[in-house]
Amino acid sequence: MVLLGLIILNLAFFGLNLNDFFLSDDFDWLTIAKSEEYSLSDYFSANYYGERGDGGSYRPMVNVIFWLNYNLFSLNPLGYHIVNLFFHIGVCFLVYLLALALFEKLKNKNKIAILAAAFFAILPNHSEAVIWIAAVGDPLATFFYLLAFYLYLLFRQKQNFSALLVSIASFIIVLLIKEIAITLPLLIVVWELYQAISKNKFKARNLVLYPLGYWLLVIGYFFIRYSAIGLVFGYYARESFKIDFNAVFKMIAALISNLFFYGQTRVFLIDYFSDHKIFFVLLIILLAALILYACRRYFYKAAFLIDAYLILILPVIFLAFNNLNDEGERYNYLPSVAFVILLSLLIWQMPENKIFKKPSIDPLTWLPPSLLLRRTGRMTARAVVIGVLIIYFAVNLFNKDYNWHLASSLSKKIVQQDAPQVLDLGRENYFVALPDNLDGAPLLRNGLVLGINLFYPELEFKAKVLNVYQCLTRQNYQEKILYWGAYPTGGWIAETFDKKNRVTGFDRQETDQYIFELWNYDYPTYTSNTIRLIFKNKEGNFIPAGKEDFNIIIFDQGSLKSLAK
Repeated sequence: MVLLGLIILNLAFFGLNLNDFFLSDDFDWLTIAKSEEYSLSDYFSANYYGERGDGGSYRPMVNVIFWLNYNLFSLNPLGYHIVNLFFHIGVCFLVYLLALALFEKLKNKNKIAILAAAFFAILPNHSEAVIWIAAVGDPLATFFYLLAFYLYLLFRQKQNFSALLVSIASFIIVLLIKEIAITLPLLIVVWELYQAISKNKFKARNLVLYPLGYWLLVIGYFFIRYSAIGLVFGYYARESFKIDFNAVFKMIAALISNLFFYGQTRVFLIDYFSDHKIFFVLLIILLAALILYACRRYFYKAAFLIDAYLILILPVIFLAFNNLNDEGERYNYLPSVAFVILLSLLIWQMPENKIFKKPSIDPLTWLPPSLLLRRTGRMTARAVVIGVLIIYFAVNLFNKDYNWHLASSLSKKIVQQDAPQVLDLGRENYFVALPDNLDGAPLLRNGLVLGINLFYPELEFKAKVLNVYQCLTRQNYQEKILYWGAYPTGGWIAETFDKKNRVTGFDRQETDQYIFELWNYDYPTYTSNTIRLIFKNKEGNFIPAGKEDFNIIIFDQGSLKSLAK
């Protein structure tokens, strides 16, 4: 019944997006899956492009899942979304099972577990991981990560050695999906430590011998990873391990804030916390202390869940959210498992505290709060808190899901309708100021040319995408954002209609064919309000606007258009 309920709940919230079109990195993965240049086994000894020792990311099982999806569903996005949603529902059910295992002796463990699974299903920061096809690695990795940990708990609690073997097999799979897997041995050690402290039975072998096999697999993984891509700790966007403490602090603040706050509220909070670091640290310490006090009857359970969240965010604290929206919240997908279980425990514990208990004296002679608490009772207090959270999460989740739906509709229109009409097959084409994202849902920062090739393989054209894009919102994606005009010394200039920074990309780029600059560039957010675009002839001279012998294609008012027209 629990699994059926989770299926219905997830379909209710994500059904809107099941037919959503491909976006951005999706086209890259589809092209890799379609390619016959490398065999599937090659990706186990190379990066996801099949290139050995050339950097990138080592995630061979993501290549496998895309290969399977492509061979089953081809270019029908429905099948890909069903796979993402299947693993998300599986993760929700594992959250339920994991909560049962963690609270095995609690009277209300089933209710806490159901609540945790339901919260996980509707947590707004999961839209990116569930809806974005290219992010399938997150629900996939989280599924096998939780399965490995849950089966380890089953082994320790019931001495089920079959569970241990399947746990190890699941851990091997998750190592081949995503780097977040490397935290599992540490999570096991911390769980063993709290178990020993709570039972006052400290045994060194529990901390060393039981997790040893997992540690050895992590060491082996690093050797294989280095052999495949030539990196130990780096990844496709950063090929060396460097610590920027300000950036790490900002990412930790972003991750924690993203558990409860979304959109511009979260962006505002991150900016504030970045300027008031001590205040943020003290606030987190205070919140942790209050949570531990509220859950003092289950102090070690609550403490473990807080530590678990901190452990689970370790692999992503060197990455970053988008500074203008919630893009990047998939990094919180696995860590939010600890959050929802802790939140459910806290909610169930609140009415057990003295302040919520029935007063021993006649409340009519005392303060109204006492009377209110007596009348509402424990169950009502819980129901109110749960109801408010469900409404808050649901409204924000639907809002995010709709942004992704709009972004996918726009991507489909651009790839399948606009591009074939606006491309000039006889000349070279330059794409400029394509849509980067729509309120955090990535659009065509990557993949447009690949997408055209996938859906129109018969078209033979030359095209280049310049690394300058527009940031869209639900309000402006069909409106005119940039005004293009000729610049006196040659080339073009484009300014945002309201002078706000709605352009993103590199601040400057120059080649033998063109120069573009983003003026009034804001480096913290990588945004600007003006594009200066110059094309050069063979002699290196600037070409007057409109005199180019190639096709310049821009995004304007919801469509692709030729700039010359």
